[in-house]
Amino acid sequence: MAKKSLWEKIKGLFSNHSATAASQVKDGILYAPQADGTYLLSIDKSVFEQLGQITFADFPTDQSNIDVDDDILDIEGDKSVETLKSPIAGKVLKRNFEIGQDIDQLNQADPQKNWIMTIQPAN
Repeated sequence: MAKKSLWEKIKGLFSNHSATAASQVKDGILYAPQADGTYLLSIDKSVFEQLGQITFADFPTDQSNIDVDDDILDIEGDKSVETLKSPIAGKVLKRNFEIGQDIDQLNQADPQKNWIMTIQPAN
């Protein structure tokens, strides 16, 4: 799971819901807990604001286990090129290879369409 700052931990104590029960965003990656304990990683709307429309995407590695801040997706947009990094550590269960062939899918703000991968978090 992503490392949390002291401030994030304090905010979590005073919020009405558990920090692990809600979607979170780190460096343009939305990571949402699923009912089965896995996490769905997708592109947050902040990426579109920074890059514009995405024109290219590729997985830089085929690692089956990733750590926090490992490269998970290279993307190119109208405004710049970025490498998105993992907000959590764990085992990669599934990659969305369709986003490389159908880039329009990646440009949709719906996490169920622009998802990158599912991860079983490390214990």
